[in-house]
Amino acid sequence: MNRLPPHHLARVGAITLTLGLSPAFLWAGSPHLPQPWRQEAVVDGRDETYNTERFLHLLTFRHSEALPGPTDNGIRGTGGSVSSRRLYLDFRFRQDFGFNHDHQGFLLDIQRSEDLDGTYQRQLVGFRHNLTDNTELWLQGDVFSDKAQSDVYFSARHYLDRDHWIHASWILPDAYFNSKTDSGDEFIREPQSFFVQWHLGTEATAPAAGTLVSINVSPPSEFSSRTENLVVESKSLNAAVRHSRATENWLWQVEISGELTRRHYQLGGETLAGRADFERDHVKFAASVSDSHRRFQPRLGLYYLSLEEDGFFGRALNDVGTVSRREPTLYTDLTLPLSARTTLSPGVYLSKPDIDEHYLRNRGRQENGFIGKLTLPFKTVLSAQDGAVLTLNPTFYLHKFGFGGGNLQLHWPM
Repeated sequence: MNRLPPHHLARVGAITLTLGLSPAFLWAGSPHLPQPWRQEAVVDGRDETYNTERFLHLLTFRHSEALPGPTDNGIRGTGGSVSSRRLYLDFRFRQDFGFNHDHQGFLLDIQRSEDLDGTYQRQLVGFRHNLTDNTELWLQGDVFSDKAQSDVYFSARHYLDRDHWIHASWILPDAYFNSKTDSGDEFIREPQSFFVQWHLGTEATAPAAGTLVSINVSPPSEFSSRTENLVVESKSLNAAVRHSRATENWLWQVEISGELTRRHYQLGGETLAGRADFERDHVKFAASVSDSHRRFQPRLGLYYLSLEEDGFFGRALNDVGTVSRREPTLYTDLTLPLSARTTLSPGVYLSKPDIDEHYLRNRGRQENGFIGKLTLPFKTVLSAQDGAVLTLNPTFYLHKFGFGGGNLQLHWPM
């Protein structure tokens, strides 16, 4: 099979990007990337309760460019203020440095992001070997100076066609923990995670179109933390399906993703002790349609989020509670050329969240009113040849007078 080298694919994608195709939905903590079991997630959990506008912020700060996507080489980063003391950041630099006529490659994948259990960082380094023209084997590691924290990834990818492949990973989180730690903590049942992905692209001239299906599974594991005075059993499943279709005049995009997490704690201590469970059910749906052939490239989108959490949230909050959030959002935007390399894409986001949160020790929240934001992203093409785009996106609240947070993005296919 004659596959295009990665840098050629990126160059073709960059040309298309500068023509103004609408972006795919690229979320933080994306299930389109392997999301292995994390010790800090099950022990500490997130260290904050979300404010009313939290998920509206994440929607308006999401990646605004189609390339590079989760399966591509390059830099994609977005960051923005979600509160007076919190910065949301989703950054990734991935590169496959091929050598020996691209039969082997050095893999580098640096990630800083967050999910519903808090922030995380990964620095994956590894090696790719082409077993045949159609099949690759990958070995990667998230390596730390403390050997007990290192993760090991075993992966394989099989190409059915140039842009049609199946990828699978077996991940051993904290692979050497029991034999290397000096903390007194230990695994009673060691964790492992599995990631499976199916990718079906279209012609290289339309990289925004195609189908991507991803599944992350972490089977039951059990961890004993003497430092935090708890034992936790945990399992999780998250998955996503994304489909984009380009017709003569329209680009249609749909994505559905979901997470199911179950944890069972045995807590010791003076404040909270005894048996405590935790359940999370999380679903997101997003759809948009845009017409890039019209002068102002109008787009209309719908987004819906459902989050149900109940139980013990981890030692960071050290609290028991329930969270119920249902947030439908309608948005629209268009693109106004300002110069040969700069555009302004004003957008309006209107949401009516239904929020009901109760905690044992923290303040609860009940909301059922309209919220909204005006976004004014200025996009500058740094390199038309490479498809590098820098975006400065100031936002403003519509439901109250005030600045809604600044957002900076960089997308650079490589």
